Amino acid sequence: MTLRVAVSQAPYAREVETCLPRALDHMRQARRLGADLVVFPEWFLGLNPLETFPGRPLRILADAARELSLGVVTGSLRAIDPVSGHKQQRAAVIDPGGRIVGSQAKCAFYAAERPWFDPAEGVVPIDSVFGRIVILLGLDALDPVRWEEARRAAPDLVVMATSARTPRERAALQDRALARSLEIGGTVVLAPLQGRFGGAAYVGGALVAHRGRALTAPTDAPGVIVPGPSGAALIHLGVVDATHGWPLARVDADAAAPLAPAGDPEPERRVLLDWDLLTVADPLAASRRLLAEAREVPRAAALAPARPDAPEVLATLLAEGARGAFADPARAGRPAWDAAWEPVVRLAAQAGRPLFVHAGPGPGPLRLAHPQDWDDWVLAESRLTVVVVSAGRAGPFLEETLLWASTRDRVYLETSHVPVEFLRDAVAALGPGRLVFGSGGGPPRFREEYQKLLRLREAAGLDDEAFARIAGTTARRLLLDDEPAAAALSPARPRDPRLGRPTGP
Repeated sequence: MTLRVAVSQAPYAREVETCLPRALDHMRQARRLGADLVVFPEWFLGLNPLETFPGRPLRILADAARELSLGVVTGSLRAIDPVSGHKQQRAAVIDPGGRIVGSQAKCAFYAAERPWFDPAEGVVPIDSVFGRIVILLGLDALDPVRWEEARRAAPDLVVMATSARTPRERAALQDRALARSLEIGGTVVLAPLQGRFGGAAYVGGALVAHRGRALTAPTDAPGVIVPGPSGAALIHLGVVDATHGWPLARVDADAAAPLAPAGDPEPERRVLLDWDLLTVADPLAASRRLLAEAREVPRAAALAPARPDAPEVLATLLAEGARGAFADPARAGRPAWDAAWEPVVRLAAQAGRPLFVHAGPGPGPLRLAHPQDWDDWVLAESRLTVVVVSAGRAGPFLEETLLWASTRDRVYLETSHVPVEFLRDAVAALGPGRLVFGSGGGPPRFREEYQKLLRLREAAGLDDEAFARIAGTTARRLLLDDEPAAAALSPARPRDPRLGRPTGP
């Protein structure tokens, strides 16, 4: 059957008298929006009375499910097991006829919870009219043993009722939900808590994922979250916009980044950069605002400016979480082979993070920047990865970029602003693993560039794996892995005083 899932995302409240009417209201909202099943997060009824399962609140929800002809997956409820008498955190599945068709007790607990609750022994799949459902409460959703039990049960739907306390944790949970939905070939619903609970603040971030595709746009707004009108995926699994332009004026704004209209493609992850940071008077303060924006925007990361006049800024920003650096000889007024670039190049190499370089025509005292001018640094720094951005819409820069990349396996090409025909030639010469998708701009530019990527898929005859590499797999490995491949520091190489450049490969 075709299943439309809604997720309830509302701030935590302690009293069941507050939470229960809100849960019923969310059930009615979900039904009006065409949902067949609504999923609630952990502690969605607050500290409900400890009663023998199923208990009065659950029976009220079951009656409402029958009236609305709506399925329900609850979050955690405080319950007493009717057989063993153990105190548990337990979730339940209610079918559209109001029958409680199964339940799952929580297996793993935080230290503060252990004195109060008894653990379940493992995952119990629940058969329902919606298919086989597995519920992973709290820490169970992060436990590889519990996931292996869930996977072996061959579920159609997995509910991850677990919560994040930081934007980074939220992004990791959303990534996990997407990956697991692909692994089971089914649907995974992330239903996290929002608001303050137990002295900690939780950031929400509900998501519905189906076979590796996100069906809901990321939002922190309280309420009921459902897929778009068509129920179609917003975008292909893992698409990372590696050069999402973020103008400096936007960094100072308080309003959240606007979402694309419902149904429009939107990146799973954004990597923010702002070329204006290469020329501002106070690059550290402005770049820190960019990093702060990346922490607040769902599923975003940021790059730091690599300025030959301010290597200490890059060092600070990499230590504070920047996922790479970006440089432009035209704006710096220094060709890439100039010895002044050594400190920032070395910092990027030592951090194991890529250096995005602007090649081709550009502003500034140095009007033209040749991509191959960076070659000495690639030879000198064995851990340096370079991604060429905006190489120009015509030769000779496109040809120079492709020729250079064909001789250096640590040189990658970013796809924005260049013709499909060039990208097709690049795939043929380098393979799909050396291209990194980027929009070079905001949401309108992203939609345009993503359509170009779809045309490339057809023109180059890319299979799913090759397309995924360009769309996000490579960018995720270069930019978003928490442990970069080359993070250890190394001693400086000797320099040739005649050239002012590092010596030898």
